[in-house]
Amino acid sequence: MSETWPARGPFLRDRPLIVEASGRPSAMDKQATDAPAWLDRDGFKGDRVVDVQHHGGPDRTVCHYPAQHYALWIRHYPFLDGELAPGAFGENLSTEGLSEREICIGDCFRWGEAVIQVSQPRSPCSTLEARHEAPRLNRRMSHSGAIGWLYRTLEPGWVAPNAPLERIEPHPARVTVARVWAVHMDAEADDAGLQALAELAPLAKVYRDRFHQRLDYRRRQADQGRLFP
Repeated sequence: MSETWPARGPFLRDRPLIVEASGRPSAMDKQATDAPAWLDRDGFKGDRVVDVQHHGGPDRTVCHYPAQHYALWIRHYPFLDGELAPGAFGENLSTEGLSEREICIGDCFRWGEAVIQVSQPRSPCSTLEARHEAPRLNRRMSHSGAIGWLYRTLEPGWVAPNAPLERIEPHPARVTVARVWAVHMDAEADDAGLQALAELAPLAKVYRDRFHQRLDYRRRQADQGRLFP
C-alpha cells in the first residue's frame, strides 16, 4: 500500500552564488522552479553542483530536507527568522512531517514521473555554516540528527512543481536514516551494528565503506592485542 505526502520543489540553482563569509562558490539557496524539471541519474538538469567530491553523483541526485526542522534552527539563530525556508539548505525537495526517524534506507518513492530511492543521510557541510553565518550550525545539525537525506534516481522523469511524493516500496530491512546517522556518529557502536550497515545493499557505498573501515580497524587492533599482549 502506497503512502503520499504533499511536497514542495523541485528547488534548483543553475548558477553558483559566492558565499560572503568564505568567498567560495556555493549552490545553496536553491529556488523553486515554475516548470517541470528533468531528473536524471546524475541529478536535475539545470541544477548546479559546485563541490563534486561531497555533492552530486549517482547516489546523491536529490536532497530532501524536512521543512519542520527550520523552526529548530530559528530558535538557535533568531537572526535567521525570515531567511530560512525550503531551498535555503540546498535541498531539492521539502516536506512537512516526514523525518529521519521514519524514512528508511532503500525506500522507493515516486516524485512526478521519476522513481527515487533513499540512499544515505545528508552530511552537514561547512558551506551551510558559512552561508548563513551561523556558528556551530554543522555541529548542532550533526548532534541533533536533523540532517535530511539523499536519494539516487532509479527511473528518470519529469518532476512538476510541487508534485506529491509517494512511497511506492518500503525497504524490508526498515533501517531508518536516523539509525544510520546514529551509528555513524557513535565511536563505540557495536560490531554487529557496523556489520549490518556495511552489508546494507541500498546504503550508499561511501557509508558502507566507512563502516567496513571501522570494522577492519578494530580487527587489526584486536590482532595486535593478541600478538603483543
